[in-house]
Amino acid sequence: MAISMTGFGSADAQWESWSCQVEIRSVNQRFLDIRCRLPLGFQTLETDFKKQIKAACTRGKVDCSIRLEKGEGEEKLKLNHERAKIFTDLLTEFEELSGRKVNVEARDLSSINIIEENKSGEPPEECENVIRESLAKAIEGLEEMKLREGQAMHDDIKTRLVSCGKIVNKIEKLSQEEPGRYRERLQERLAQLQDGTKLNPERLEQEIALLADRLDITEEVVRFRTHLEHMDDILAQREVGKKAEFLMQELNREVNTIASKSNHAEISQASVEIKSELEKVREQLQNIE
Repeated sequence: MAISMTGFGSADAQWESWSCQVEIRSVNQRFLDIRCRLPLGFQTLETDFKKQIKAACTRGKVDCSIRLEKGEGEEKLKLNHERAKIFTDLLTEFEELSGRKVNVEARDLSSINIIEENKSGEPPEECENVIRESLAKAIEGLEEMKLREGQAMHDDIKTRLVSCGKIVNKIEKLSQEEPGRYRERLQERLAQLQDGTKLNPERLEQEIALLADRLDITEEVVRFRTHLEHMDDILAQREVGKKAEFLMQELNREVNTIASKSNHAEISQASVEIKSELEKVREQLQNIE
């Protein structure tokens, strides 16, 4: 189950007049690096939030941005209830003692600080719940995208590895025919160089046998196929990247050995095709956890 290191998740939530927006972005990086930007007053939650993100990411550079904003519709003025009650009690007492009705205007209320500016710009502690809710949804979205991207990469890698298996089958067949072709070429050249003198058949077979031993790629082909089987097993696991990168080195090593052992043009070309496919697989693996 390949999982991409690249992903994005976002979520919004509301609490009273406060709105919370969370965005999480993940990009390629060899090791896990999580950075969080939290609203003022909530920095103590950073360690806890990083643990939650770490549960969804094993590698990659992850940036998490959390914003809290107060709604524009909130009133900028508010009534000081405590002072208003005191003023109302005093006004009632004055009217009872004087027997006169007192008219109060808005500027009078302002002068005695009953109406004051609402300066509660900092989010209350209750916003923690809405932050946690938004973060959980954003992480869920991040995981879903990473899974989708990872599945697409997994399918592409599998296709390319199957192609490598077919090419190595072709190489194996060509290598088995190579000693026979060498025998024919050697006999033709000897016939051109000699004046009717017969070459010792045993000597000829010895030369052919020595060449066949040098050209034999059976071990390399077997190891290459074994590595392909191991790649299938690794691609089915949760963490793919590091293990698969090591096997890619081994696959390339076997291909290089195969190419160096042969002078056959078709084998050389087939080896180049395999290396091209393996390079594309390597590029894909760099995007996988």
